[in-house]
Amino acid sequence: MTKNEVMKEFLKKTILPIVAALLLFSIFSRIFTENGSIDFFLVWLACGVPFGISKMFTLIPIGFGISGTVGVVALNIVLSGLIGGVILIWKLAVAVWYLPLTVYRLFA
Repeated sequence: MTKNEVMKEFLKKTILPIVAALLLFSIFSRIFTENGSIDFFLVWLACGVPFGISKMFTLIPIGFGISGTVGVVALNIVLSGLIGGVILIWKLAVAVWYLPLTVYRLFA
């Protein structure tokens, strides 16, 4: 691999997920603060929605009334937050793994 390819991979797999996670955490930690303490579960759920949005509509609301449709969409958003939270943790673990790997590839 050339140095340019290594740096592109480093940017894609390390820098971008960390910056996205920090940006989302800084936004949602201010929103979900109550009495000076942060509700980390809600922050994790909200930070996971952008990463789990492709899994959002696992249940398609067909044949429901308006209240059933809103309920199923809300359930889909919660499920995408949970799945996306796990994906976010996985991407951050991959970012930590690629940091020493990139240093090794650049200087080997």
